Amino acid sequence: MASHNTSVKTRYISWVDIHKALITLVNRMSSTFKPDVIIAVAKGGLIPARIVSDLMGVDEIGYIEVKFYKAIGVRSEKPFIKYLAIPQLKDKNVLVVDDVVDSGRTIQLVIDTLSSHAPRQIKTLVLFLKPWSTYTPDYYYEVANEWIVFPWEICESKKEGVDSVAQEYRDLSTGCL
Repeated sequence: MASHNTSVKTRYISWVDIHKALITLVNRMSSTFKPDVIIAVAKGGLIPARIVSDLMGVDEIGYIEVKFYKAIGVRSEKPFIKYLAIPQLKDKNVLVVDDVVDSGRTIQLVIDTLSSHAPRQIKTLVLFLKPWSTYTPDYYYEVANEWIVFPWEICESKKEGVDSVAQEYRDLSTGCL
């Protein structure tokens, strides 16, 4: 079990809050950009990308897995692509979806990688942006200083030593093995 960096403040985001935030982002984006393809940044962007796909009626989804974090609040030296599973991107509008942009290095690596596939346009959408990021996504819901704990990573967070006063977190974390 990895130990949690106790100097990092955490915040739990509920399923309802996720849906409301993504509906807001899709409404904000829909008047200016219509993606042909959605690319999820794995692991954190998988579920938001699926929800955005559903909200926008976009059937073509791919994903790119990037590793950067060793533990909560602890990054590796640099991000690297672990796996790439994408449809044809040439001349298509591509929306990259992730949960959080922290340093900005992961999403920049994703954009650089996807750019080599000659898309018409690439836009980015994330739920949360850290104020110190070197990259600002095209669409983001909120700037947050805390380490965000999402409902799809409760067990992972619990193993890292995260606790939360949020009742939903406490209830759902009882199922972790």
